[in-house]
Amino acid sequence: MKRLSAKNKFQFGAACILFLYCVTAATIAYHFLKGMVSDEIYKETQLLESTADATRTYVKDVLRPHVAALMPPDGFMPQAMSTSYVGREVMARIQARFPEFEYRRAAANPMNPVNLADDFENGMLQWFSQNPDHSEWQGLINKNNNAYYTRMRAIYAEKECLRCHGNPADSPSEMRAIYGDDGGYGYRLGDVVAADTIYIPVGFSFVRIKEAAWLTFLLATVSLFFLWGLFYLLFNRTVVLELKGLLSTFRNIAGPANVNETPLVFSSGDEIAELKGAFETVAGELQQAHNDLKISEARYRLIFETSQHAIITIDAAKRVKDINAAGMTLFGFTDRAEALSMESFFQFFFDAQDALGFMRTMREKGFVQGLEVEMVDRVGSKMSIMVSATARQDDAGAFAGITAMLRDVTDRRRMDKYLAQTEKLASIGQLASGVAHEINNPLGVIQCYANLIAKSQPADAQILSDVGIIRKHTEQCRSVVEALLNFSRSAEPRMSRTDINTCIEEVVSVLDIQLQKDRFTIERQFDATLPPVTVDGNKIKQVLMNLLINASQAMPDGGRITVRTALAKDGRQLDITIADTGPGISKENISKIFDPFFTTKGPEKGTGLGLSVSYGIIRQHGGRITVDSAPGRGTRFTIRLPIDEAAA
Repeated sequence: MKRLSAKNKFQFGAACILFLYCVTAATIAYHFLKGMVSDEIYKETQLLESTADATRTYVKDVLRPHVAALMPPDGFMPQAMSTSYVGREVMARIQARFPEFEYRRAAANPMNPVNLADDFENGMLQWFSQNPDHSEWQGLINKNNNAYYTRMRAIYAEKECLRCHGNPADSPSEMRAIYGDDGGYGYRLGDVVAADTIYIPVGFSFVRIKEAAWLTFLLATVSLFFLWGLFYLLFNRTVVLELKGLLSTFRNIAGPANVNETPLVFSSGDEIAELKGAFETVAGELQQAHNDLKISEARYRLIFETSQHAIITIDAAKRVKDINAAGMTLFGFTDRAEALSMESFFQFFFDAQDALGFMRTMREKGFVQGLEVEMVDRVGSKMSIMVSATARQDDAGAFAGITAMLRDVTDRRRMDKYLAQTEKLASIGQLASGVAHEINNPLGVIQCYANLIAKSQPADAQILSDVGIIRKHTEQCRSVVEALLNFSRSAEPRMSRTDINTCIEEVVSVLDIQLQKDRFTIERQFDATLPPVTVDGNKIKQVLMNLLINASQAMPDGGRITVRTALAKDGRQLDITIADTGPGISKENISKIFDPFFTTKGPEKGTGLGLSVSYGIIRQHGGRITVDSAPGRGTRFTIRLPIDEAAA
């Protein structure tokens, strides 16, 4: 098939657009008019429903009570007492004047057969019963091959209705004589008795709406296609002629050698296709060169951006010209523009002498390999960085800049120091173990002779008190020695049933005198009802001693230390809380306080092992230790230990 020209394409496309526009306009007009008619009909049904409801309410609230008062107890006059009868009669008279609607009081079990619901009405009565939140419904239906706008309102059984529509034996005898005992009975309070239903035929109105929509379509079609003809002439006089002139100019510039050695002619009748073909032919080689350049650049950018090490390019003026994602992460830049705004690459160096030495080496040798220097990030944090870099040269051989690869070795250096400290402490542990063994033997001899002296003296001898002091301090020394041995080797805890309050009191008593001298107040809040727990008492004392000493060291000018015990909420665990009024722990340190060798006291005051050892002891006991602190509001350590089920 012959390719369509630009003019024919424009004609066909414009015709389709105009046709769709006309269809859309007609559809919008149809739905708009239909909506207007539906709104008017809704208002009519609302007025009719209100009339029926007002009639029923008047009969129920006014007419029926007055007539009932004038009649015997079993008397019944439907013309004055039945809401269905009066409402139907009133609506029938209205319908006689306005026959364009139909009113029904539809019921599934009516007392008067004239109110018997059809299939549609029965279905809606069931829907009202199943959906008590909905008391009204309106919509379009087809009935007897006609379209109707239908509105239904559910009628519910009320208390005063049950006398006539509840138990047949309770209803007036005259009413049963009129309607019988077959229908209209057995309702309970709140049941759907019937539905006031109004039908308004809308078939004729919808036909008129369709006619108006078709008229709108025809008028729009005629008007718009007239405009379409005018626009076609305008397009032919302007766009098509301009395309032909542009194609002729392009053919003269390109020359026949670039378009398959033949002149460009309008052979297909499509000016745009001719221009497109000529442009593609001329631009082929340029596109190929551009693609090769993009591939080369993409390979470079892929290596540059995906490298796990920071890569920075620097110009001859020492300014950062480019930096990859790893580099921005390393130095904490939020975006590339922030990094490129730095005045000099020297700003990365912690020591200016390192920067000068680096540049001197680059100019002399043209590269550095594995140079380790101290650098800082954008907020001044110091890092250990290993640098490998190569100098770039311009076409004349002059220094043009540097491409550097940087690797953060801060963690490696920190780990090296940590391992060195660990080895040092391991040696100290071995030394402490040997010293402890050497001390243990003399202590055993002292204790043995103290026991012999005690046995050789009468019960009331004064020397027994002195011997008791010797034995007490010997036991303390043996306890210290045993603690050193336990620290130098891994040992299982010696579990026994222990009164935790007594255990805490023994530790507090040891420190109480010294703490009082240092202006500390220890507040005890012990729960006397706590059951015993199965723990290694000595290890728990070690933990408590660490926490109390840490609390006192956190308050060099004195303060208050609160020691509290309580039963946990679940009743199966107990809590030991040690709180101080010190300066608290900063946010960046609180997550590291249980790490081995972490301390804020300085090397002369601690090794950073106390809390780490305490954490391990509590975990050995199946418990946990937590900390709650913030600068300015003190620190609270909580130890939670399990209670034996038998003890609880």
